[in-house]
Amino acid sequence: MWKTKGKKQMKEYFKNFNGGQGLDHWSPSSSQNFTRFVLNYSLPQELRRLFLIRYKAPFGNLVNNTTQRLTCEVLFEGDKKITLKNKNYDDIFQQELDEINNNTPPVDDKDKLAREMMISFAHPTINNMQKAVKEIFGNEKLVAERYVSAKHNDMVIDIIGRIDYESNEKIGEAKTKPPTIKKKRGKDEYYMASTQLPTEPDPMHINQVAFYYHCTKRKPFLFYVNENEYTIFDNTHNMLRNDYLEYQYNLLTQRLKSWEQLIIFCKGDIQKLSSFAEPPELNHPFYYRDLIDEQKKQIKQLWGLDA
Repeated sequence: MWKTKGKKQMKEYFKNFNGGQGLDHWSPSSSQNFTRFVLNYSLPQELRRLFLIRYKAPFGNLVNNTTQRLTCEVLFEGDKKITLKNKNYDDIFQQELDEINNNTPPVDDKDKLAREMMISFAHPTINNMQKAVKEIFGNEKLVAERYVSAKHNDMVIDIIGRIDYESNEKIGEAKTKPPTIKKKRGKDEYYMASTQLPTEPDPMHINQVAFYYHCTKRKPFLFYVNENEYTIFDNTHNMLRNDYLEYQYNLLTQRLKSWEQLIIFCKGDIQKLSSFAEPPELNHPFYYRDLIDEQKKQIKQLWGLDA
């Protein structure tokens, strides 16, 4: 175990991340793939905000953010604690849609069309998410997006995450399954096809729930929603049992500890660190599909690949 003074010295090795602004925390949702971590977090936050994002992530934000504002009493925005008084559906939906349109422009014409088509699917999905939240929490007072943090004693920096829905006794992690845009066979036309809900929890999502459970010790729920239905998993499922969630939290901290040890071993040298990361799978169906020029340059510099 490192002494406090040693940990302060170790933090110096994290300063090369974020374009030299430093790495001050881990996220439970961004700790799955070491290669993507090295690629994306070696770039400054201003560039990460310019990353190309197709409609499915904005769809999820539109659905969840709208539902949070409708069902929760308090919303955390960074250090600010906001009391949610406006419960007018049309106002809230339009505000969230405007936020998406202003901050995440379409990637191409197909994505632009998908963003237009997704709106009619968002309304029933929001309705189903409200039903799921009601089924889980009943009339309990809810808080959205509260920050929680934790770390293993041997870790240098904290893991920080935000809880989707939280009452005094329960926590809920929401996941949308957006429709998929498809082209009609033999025609220059597109349509939206429903995405089926999973019959079992996604292990990546269990990792997030595990972290939030460890921080709160409140009854965990993981729920999936599309425009047709919703599915709720609770601690009657083996993957949401308390002991299994703590086991998954320990695996998460072990993974992040190993990442930290690599960073320290390389003394924060991003180029050296990349030699311990597998080269990006550039033919991956979505991870490296829409790269900005700065990401392509970084892939060339770190791994010698032409993206």
